[in-house]
Formats: sequence, structure tokens, C-alpha cells
Amino acid sequence: MYNKPLTQQNVATVDVSEDFRILGRVLIAAAINPHFCARLLSDPEAALSSGFGGEKFPVSGETMKAVSSIRESSLPEFIQVLDSGLGKRLLSSDSLEAPG
Repeated sequence: MYNKPLTQQNVATVDVSEDFRILGRVLIAAAINPHFCARLLSDPEAALSSGFGGEKFPVSGETMKAVSSIRESSLPEFIQVLDSGLGKRLLSSDSLEAPG
């Protein structure tokens, strides 16, 4: 008897570790500098694009889109929404199918 799988599923993973590392630095900058924090809360895309202390924060377009959509009034709330959104992104990226 010959057993062959009915379907073959290729799974592609997206490396989000660099974005997570960069976002960690963003949050550290926001925690230590009230002006950067205020900018991050009011205009996250501009804050990431302009950077802090000479450091740029080059995240992927998908991460930039997710971060840009966050509108919270405090850093803890921002982090909570960011954590929730990135968790969903990580779960969905683990199950992406590669074209065939």
C-alpha cells in the first residue's frame, strides 16, 4: 500500500525579530524622554521616522502601519495595544502559506 499525503502545505515564516528589537528601543526611548514619548503617542509614524538621539527606527512597512494606527494617551496603554497587535501579527505570520 502506498501512502501519499493528500495535500502539501508549505509554510513560510516572516522574521519579525528585527522589528521587535527596534520597537524595544523605541519604547526605551519613550520611557526615558518625555518629548519623544509625547511624539510617539501623538504621531507614531513621525516619531519612528525621525528617530531619537540620532538613532533611526527602520521597521517594516507592515509594522509601521500597525504602530501608526495606535492612538493612546499614555505609554502603558500604547504598549498594551502594541503588544496585543504584535501578538496577533506573530501568530498570523507563523501560519502564512508560501506560494506553491
